[in-house]
Amino acid sequence: MKRTLLSVISFVLCICLLIPPVAASANNDAEYDSIVEYVEESGPDAETIQSKKTLSRFVNGLSNFVINGVLGNILKVIIPDSAAVADYEKFNLDEYEGFYAGTETFIDEPQGNKVWSLGYGKASVLPDDFGTKKYAKGAYIPYIFGDDMYTDEDGNKEDLMVRAVVMNDGSGRGNVVFLALDAMGFANADVRTVRNALKDIAEEYNIVSINISCTHIHTGIDSQGVWTDPLGCIVNNVFSKITGNVRFGVERSFIDSVVRGSKEAVQAALDDMTEGKLYYSKIDGTDYVYDRTAPIALDTNIYKLEFLPTNEAKTPTIIATFGCHPESASYDWANADPEKSLSFDKKFTPDFIWSAEMVMNDAGYNFIFLQGNVSTVTSARYYTGDGVDEFPGNAHYTSVRYGYEIAYILLGMNMTREERIQLNEETGDRLGVNTLSDVERYTVWYEDLETVDATEVKPILNIRNKQFTVKIDNNIIVLLGKTSVADNFILKDNLGRYYTVSEVGYLEIGEDMKVYMSPGETFGELFLGGDGADGFPLEPIREYTGEDIIVMDLMNDAAGYVANPANYCLAGIQYNAEKNAFDSDTWCLISYGKGAAEAFIGNFYDVYDSVR
Repeated sequence: MKRTLLSVISFVLCICLLIPPVAASANNDAEYDSIVEYVEESGPDAETIQSKKTLSRFVNGLSNFVINGVLGNILKVIIPDSAAVADYEKFNLDEYEGFYAGTETFIDEPQGNKVWSLGYGKASVLPDDFGTKKYAKGAYIPYIFGDDMYTDEDGNKEDLMVRAVVMNDGSGRGNVVFLALDAMGFANADVRTVRNALKDIAEEYNIVSINISCTHIHTGIDSQGVWTDPLGCIVNNVFSKITGNVRFGVERSFIDSVVRGSKEAVQAALDDMTEGKLYYSKIDGTDYVYDRTAPIALDTNIYKLEFLPTNEAKTPTIIATFGCHPESASYDWANADPEKSLSFDKKFTPDFIWSAEMVMNDAGYNFIFLQGNVSTVTSARYYTGDGVDEFPGNAHYTSVRYGYEIAYILLGMNMTREERIQLNEETGDRLGVNTLSDVERYTVWYEDLETVDATEVKPILNIRNKQFTVKIDNNIIVLLGKTSVADNFILKDNLGRYYTVSEVGYLEIGEDMKVYMSPGETFGELFLGGDGADGFPLEPIREYTGEDIIVMDLMNDAAGYVANPANYCLAGIQYNAEKNAFDSDTWCLISYGKGAAEAFIGNFYDVYDSVR
């Protein structure tokens, strides 16, 4: 959907071209065709930088007004609500089922001689009729349907999975569940559907918190509704108040398969619960991620929790988190013959998650990836960066190699070089070190890799979630919600304003890992600070808390991008100081709106202050 809306930028940029040419200063007789050309060629001094920021904000403000204020408002008024839209004045949040607040109390020390317990489980979320029925791909380009998965290098069909870990610190305050779903995003209403299906299990096993993260793959089954049949959905729901028949954009068979898979995975994890020790480590992953849009602000660390069971017959588990769009396999037009029209890849794949797990399993580990501060961060080393011509030139293979390398980094970050070489041999040399290391520009994953310490984590598990209503002021999302194309639970007040329910959370694992659980894709400057945070009414997260907090995005909702309102852009430009150039920007086309950042982070600060 993002790509289909990029054309809007052209309208905004044309406005800039209509601005009268600008004369240079008195000691320079050059003339420029537009303000854009003038600031592009100016030196990056403080005054010029500010002028570029001012220009981008002007362009973006104009774009926001045209897209959201004019066109969006017209469509919002003329298209009727689905019968699923609820009355905001009559809604009682406390009675809305499917919310888990977390641990009643926070502790600062382990309770006696208690130890960690952890269980792991996973299950497929492919619908039963996948293979006979075609499903829409949750991708950039709309309306790609397929019924097949890629086959991995071991000859097995890849799969879309839900993975679960259940954690307990032995304090008696209950079990905490984390689920990672191979999907683009999962609306809070669907999160609650899964939680309600787990209600009996939660009561039986004293589960006090259930959190669903999306790996954010762009090559799974459409979990947002917009890639399947939005027009048919809208047409049906125009009459839904008369017929009583609401059609949702997300296939109900896929939601059913996620519910089924989540129950299987959580039960398997509960059955697998065993005592052991937990270790924390992190390593700089600068070579593996980059921020593609200004203002540049990203956490480059790759974080690992490694659980080693006391019973050596049990399988250890690695929990990994870092911010990165798993979208290497999304660039499916790379497969197209340049002499022909583009033919997009119709096969599904969980991107690098699957191949990373292959290496983890080879090494004798369970694996789960919880998305980090994803923002506009994506994978580096595109096409492996190794300059090996004989690699298959397709996007899927790029994601495979990226997954292999990420897994090796996670497994090897605490090892010596000799131990890494042994690991490489024992796991089948998936990256071809033994056959390709003499190729020019080929990079061996373990050469020059830093060795970092692993710290034993004290058995302290604190978690607190908060639910709230948030106003949707992006009319694109209003339209998707009010027509039930998207699965968001939508409320409407007497003044015609639209809202949804979302959540934020605060998590502590030992003294080492403190986490802001965000419902959207949080722009890094709101977390880390810097120039990009200028104008935001709240302090950046690390400044406010004074702690080395990390972010796990897309947790318990799919709220889209969460941006500083000063830089908020539906379709326009952002000034990139590093390149002294402008980046095109359309990310906030997918966002709850300009006020989302203050709503989410403000509610997070309420949670944080209540426990700390």
